[in-house]
Amino acid sequence: MFHTPMRSKTGNNATVNVRSLHDHRAAVAAALGEIRPLEVLLPDAAGATLAREVIAAGRVPALDLAAFDGFAVASADVEAASEDAPITLPLAYEVDPSESSARVHVRGTVAKVRSGSPVPRGATAVVRAEHFSPMHVSIDRQPREGEGIRRAGTDAEGGTVAVPAGRRLGPREIALAAALSHPRLWVRPVPRVVVMPIGSELVEPGSQREGVVDSNGHMLAALVADAGARAYRVGVIPDDEDVLAAAIEDHVVRADVIVTTGALSTADALPGVLARIGDVDVVDIALSPGGRHAIGSVGGVPVISMPGHPVSALIAFEAYVRPALRMMSGFVEPHRVTVRAEADARWSSPPGMVHALPVSLDLNDEGAVTARPIGDPDAVGLAAIAESDGLGWVTADVTDVGPGDSLWCTVWDR
Repeated sequence: MFHTPMRSKTGNNATVNVRSLHDHRAAVAAALGEIRPLEVLLPDAAGATLAREVIAAGRVPALDLAAFDGFAVASADVEAASEDAPITLPLAYEVDPSESSARVHVRGTVAKVRSGSPVPRGATAVVRAEHFSPMHVSIDRQPREGEGIRRAGTDAEGGTVAVPAGRRLGPREIALAAALSHPRLWVRPVPRVVVMPIGSELVEPGSQREGVVDSNGHMLAALVADAGARAYRVGVIPDDEDVLAAAIEDHVVRADVIVTTGALSTADALPGVLARIGDVDVVDIALSPGGRHAIGSVGGVPVISMPGHPVSALIAFEAYVRPALRMMSGFVEPHRVTVRAEADARWSSPPGMVHALPVSLDLNDEGAVTARPIGDPDAVGLAAIAESDGLGWVTADVTDVGPGDSLWCTVWDR
C-alpha cells in the first residue's frame, strides 16, 4: 500500500540508501523473523504467545457440578413449595467435592452438596435452604431446571480447540489450560528488547544537569511492552564510539532485539560502531515525519535504529517495528485495528512520501468514520500524538487531501 522506489543520495561523504516504507518494513520483518517455539511449564507460559493450539481432551468440567454449597433436589419434588407452605424432604446423603463420579439421586429426598461437588444424576437443581436439620431440609420454592448447577462441558467440549495458536497467554488462557490438565505448553517466548537512547545531549527526566530530556527511551520501552514484547530500557548512552560499542556488546547477550534512537547522522557514532562490530544498512525512508533510520546486526542480534526526534521515532515504530515484533512473537494479527476514514479537513502531504499524522476520529451523520488532523500536519508534536485517537496514513502518491477523501487510519488501543 505504501510504496515508492529506492534510490540513493550522498551526504557527508557517505552514501545513504533511500528506501520505501514498504521495502524497509519487509527488511525489518525479515531481520526479526520468528522466535523458535519452546515447550515450557505452565507458570512460565504467561505473557508468551501460544505456538500450538490447546485441545480439550474431554469435557470440562467432566460432570455437572454444584455452583455453591446447598442441596441437590429434583424440581418436580417441590413443585408446590411456597414460603407459606414449604415442603420438607429427608436428607439422603452428603456429596464431597473429592468424589470422581456422580451418585444416583433418590427421588423424594435431597442431597447435601458443597461447591464443586458432582451433582447426583437425576437431581435437576441445587438450592440454598435456611431451614434444615441433620435429617430434613425445608424448601420454600420450586427452583428452575439447572439452577445452581455448573453444567458439564461449560468450559470446553472434548475435541474442541480451547485456546487457538497465536493467542497471547493471559490469566484466562492459563486458567483454562490448567483446567484442561495441560502442565506444559508450546509457546513462542516473549522477545527481550533492549531500548537504547543515544546522545551526549540527553539527560534523564528530573535531572539537574542541563540538556535535552530523554523522552524517546521511555516512549519506545512503553511501545515495546504494548506490542507484547519485554522491554529493557538502558540509561542514556553518550555519542561516543567506545562507550557505545561497549554498551551494545554488553547487551547483545541478553537481547533478542536491540532498538536504538538518535545518533544516526553520518557524523554521529552509531553507524560507524555498528559497521565495526557488526553490520549496518543506513537508510532514509520515504516517510514523513522523516529522519535517518538503520537496520543492522551484532552477534546475530538484530539492531533497529530510529531517528532521535520523538515523533519521528514513534511513527517509525508504528510503521515498521511494531508489526515485526508481533510477527516475531507469533501473533496471528500483527497490526493495530485499522479503519477507512473520510478526511474532515484539507491539508498537504509531501510528494513521494508516506505521510503519517495524528488524527481525531468521529462519526458523521451518515455513520461514516471521519478523520481530522490534530495540530499542524507539517509540525507534529508529542502533545498532538497524546491527544489523538490514532494515526492517519496518506499514501506516497497523494499530495493534497481534502474533505471527503479516503485514508487508512490505525487506532490506538484504549
